Amino acid sequence: MDFEGITDEFMLYGTLFARSNRLQAFVDGKLTNLTAKQQFLLIVLSLFDEAKPSLKEVADVIGCSYQNVKRMADSLEKNGFLAIERDAGDKRKYNLSATEKFVELSLEAGQDSYDFMQNLYQGISQEDLRCTLNTLVKMDHNLKLES
Repeated sequence: MDFEGITDEFMLYGTLFARSNRLQAFVDGKLTNLTAKQQFLLIVLSLFDEAKPSLKEVADVIGCSYQNVKRMADSLEKNGFLAIERDAGDKRKYNLSATEKFVELSLEAGQDSYDFMQNLYQGISQEDLRCTLNTLVKMDHNLKLES
């Protein structure tokens, strides 16, 4: 392949897609009960301070449509990893909460997750990580301005 004449912006754009696909395929291959996207939904769910964030709030953090998150949540509920409940104050809203099965899975996978992160970021300085993260945050901000 010849990348001569391709700008850094286009290279970064393409690299983000390629690495995202590679990461998803790798994680899908390692997980037995979940897909990478389902795992990410559960990770995002655990980041909320409130016990039961809404489906829309989780979708906003994940960065995909409400319908896609609802489909994933339905599957995760069917497999016992989370519960979907109507909001007591607003019957149009659905709230998500992790189940005991998810907590057990998280505890079991803790060391594997830590080891994976250590391997993934091996040889990358904290300064490089911070620079990359800052760039991605700015790109996300720009995407939000576009939509």
